[in-house]
Amino acid sequence: MIPLLAALGGVVGGILPRLIARIPDREPADGEPAPTPYRQLAAMRTLPLILAVATATVWVLIGTSHAGLGAATIAYLLVGAFGTAMAYIDVREHRLPDWLTLPALGIAGLVLGVVAAVEGEWGPYGRAWAGAFAVLAFYLLLVLIRPSDLGLGDVKLAAVIGLLLGWISWPVLVFGVFAGFAVGAMISLALLITGRAGRRTSIPFGPAMLLGALIAVVWGEPIVDAYLGL
Repeated sequence: MIPLLAALGGVVGGILPRLIARIPDREPADGEPAPTPYRQLAAMRTLPLILAVATATVWVLIGTSHAGLGAATIAYLLVGAFGTAMAYIDVREHRLPDWLTLPALGIAGLVLGVVAAVEGEWGPYGRAWAGAFAVLAFYLLLVLIRPSDLGLGDVKLAAVIGLLLGWISWPVLVFGVFAGFAVGAMISLALLITGRAGRRTSIPFGPAMLLGALIAVVWGEPIVDAYLGL
């Protein structure tokens, strides 16, 4: 199973640059510098290899999840592929395009809905959407308080993360959200120490959110159980 996931993840990751190249470019706001065209972002020679390795790694980790995802694993794998593309774009351009975040939310919701219907388990599905709205509201509040630190792209990604982690459990959702902040703090500290960023440098938060969610999906349940003494 794991070798198959690695192979399929590599294939999917290798074609992600084609998906990125098809994202429509947006017009810059008044006084805002023109963003790099997506076709140009996708043209980096080593990008197919980088995304292939990254996606294969993500898929293998999801395949080893302690959460017992079952058929719902499909949703996590698909969002994992979208997330790999999102992380690359956010690192390069400090933005998370709606053309990736919204389809990720819709596809994950659809797949989980099908799983819930087939297995007759509507409780996790309802909890998943409640989690999506809860994490979205939390991030929206943070954006209103500190608009310079987060963007609306982060808010939309938060809904995706809330959906997937909510399907597992509320404790895993809480752990995953705060794991994202912990990862973000460690990345920021590492960049400060190495001199690659200053105190006022804008650092994309999407990759930290995604990595925190991945940690929660793979190891969240045993970590939460150990913390709660279960």
